[in-house]
Amino acid sequence: MFQGEEKPLSEFQLILHLIHQNDYDTLKELGINKANINFLEQFNEIELDQKISPLICACFLGRLEIVKLLLSNSQIDVDLASIDSGQTPLSVAAMTGNYEILKILLDAGAEVNKPNTFNQTAFVSCFARLEEEKNVFENRKICFKMAELLLHYGADINWIVDKTHGFNLLMQLCSIKMELNPKEAEINYQIIKFLIENGAQKELQSLKGKKAIDLLNKHSNKEQLIDLLKNTTQIYFYGRQKNSSRNLQLQSKHLKNGSQQQKASNFS
Repeated sequence: MFQGEEKPLSEFQLILHLIHQNDYDTLKELGINKANINFLEQFNEIELDQKISPLICACFLGRLEIVKLLLSNSQIDVDLASIDSGQTPLSVAAMTGNYEILKILLDAGAEVNKPNTFNQTAFVSCFARLEEEKNVFENRKICFKMAELLLHYGADINWIVDKTHGFNLLMQLCSIKMELNPKEAEINYQIIKFLIENGAQKELQSLKGKKAIDLLNKHSNKEQLIDLLKNTTQIYFYGRQKNSSRNLQLQSKHLKNGSQQQKASNFS
């Protein structure tokens, strides 16, 4: 082999490469909707994690039609997480701001509260995009829209994101001690307001018995946030979405098992 000659791509690398190139037709010709695509492979074209799956790759790049093609594969594990940070396709869609893909994954039965290695769920990942410099207004709009969607599908707004201290997201945002610039303070304020209005429980306590309001002692925006916590209440309420395919499958299985048990009892 001549020095510098490129090695042929492995089957797994080829699939990821085709997704990266948005080559829907070739992927379909390869029978990607029938093959075993539950693999994790290193892919240097994407700076996300050490090893990723085809679905994660497509979600990260916003390849909507390819995501649909992959999800048409009955063998696909919609919750297969990356190595090392444990990002699921759902969390990747949330952090990259792909609302349509997020909705498709939820309808395909993605586990809404599956955490990554850092114990962050897709709901928490939604807010990462608020720090983006470009398209600030649209960015903020899509972040909160995705968070609302996840809540409709059963996201736990009181999920413990910091196990060491027993903090949920509301507590974590209230416990910030570093000086925030005006933009950071505004983002912090808006997320806290959103959390309370959408059901975050202000009275929950950390492992040391601290409520969110107690954690504001060293916050640079302390006075405004104390006023916010005292005067803001929940105004939006959510019930778990019942229309996802996984829920329908589970209901069907439950009914089928119940029917079989009934038949068995009739013959006993």
